[in-house]
Amino acid sequence: MIDSPHAAALSFYLTDRPFAMCHAYGTERTPILALNDEHASLVVTSRSSLPAADQLQFARQLLVAVTEYVAAVETYTAAEPATATRH
Repeated sequence: MIDSPHAAALSFYLTDRPFAMCHAYGTERTPILALNDEHASLVVTSRSSLPAADQLQFARQLLVAVTEYVAAVETYTAAEPATATRH
């Protein structure tokens, strides 16, 4: 948690309809990462005033964290029997 008087915490619990999408605009504006579920949505983007190097550093940190999350989910679900894919 960030040690700040303005710190906030957000939890995003998946239900049976999660969806993730990246909205990319080339060099026109900052990209947007959107996470949506049945009852919640989360948008990750940065202010265009944030230096490009800082935006890229955060994106790389996010990639590392997501990669670690995938590995952890793979470990957690390894013992689970395969389930049918929902459509």
